[in-house]
Amino acid sequence: MRLREENGNDFSFCIEKLTSLCALSITSEGENKVIDLASLSTPPPYLQRLYLSGKLQELPSWITSLHNLARLYLKWSCLKQDPLAYLEDLPNLAHLELLQVYDGGDNKLLHFKCGKFNKLKVLGLDKFEGLNRVIVGKGAMPCLEKLSVGRCEPLKKVPSGIENLSKLKVLEFFDMPDELMETICQHGPGKDYWKISHIPEVYSTYWRDGGWDVYALESFRDCSPRSGTVVRSLEGLASNYGITKMCILTNLAELFHVYMSALQIKV
Repeated sequence: MRLREENGNDFSFCIEKLTSLCALSITSEGENKVIDLASLSTPPPYLQRLYLSGKLQELPSWITSLHNLARLYLKWSCLKQDPLAYLEDLPNLAHLELLQVYDGGDNKLLHFKCGKFNKLKVLGLDKFEGLNRVIVGKGAMPCLEKLSVGRCEPLKKVPSGIENLSKLKVLEFFDMPDELMETICQHGPGKDYWKISHIPEVYSTYWRDGGWDVYALESFRDCSPRSGTVVRSLEGLASNYGITKMCILTNLAELFHVYMSALQIKV
């Protein structure tokens, strides 16, 4: 539902009465408009899916109590504090998408700590505009199968510790810098190929002329991300998804959400 900021108190009162609610989607009136959830003190205890699209003053403190939450999508949050600290111990969180949520703070860093996110299978990071480093601690995200990273311009290297994600099956980059892709070419200057060599499918994807160009890592020639064999995905929604197929929308931000949903593991 679309929520006006001034209606936050009334909305929170109503939501607290819906104790059997399993899914909740809230969208602000615009990218820069605030979702006011300050008055919501007791969320529905059986909530499994939560979608928040809008600016947040801060992540609600009650989010740590959502023990049944399996899927979380945050968009345009523009948080000042690291959201991972609030989410890392959610016992059933399997699908997490973060779009324009956090700039990495003073350290320009996202750190997935050792032993955290134990059930997570699908992770999407999009438009972290200040982020230049991602660290995956040993034992973090032990069940992760799919990872997508998009439009994080300062990020020039793959996450440190990605080599420890032994169950990772798909790694995809959306409109990421060529410097990053060059570091994971088999004979590239960065010599980081060994970190991702265990991942069966690695793709680099670019929005070009009204469609997406999808390159498989093994097709790169001369370590140039755009020199390999391209699979052209035109505008329009693909009717059938496979691991290597793309969902295409003209709106780039919405594409990331729908594509990640298409790759989801059922929870």
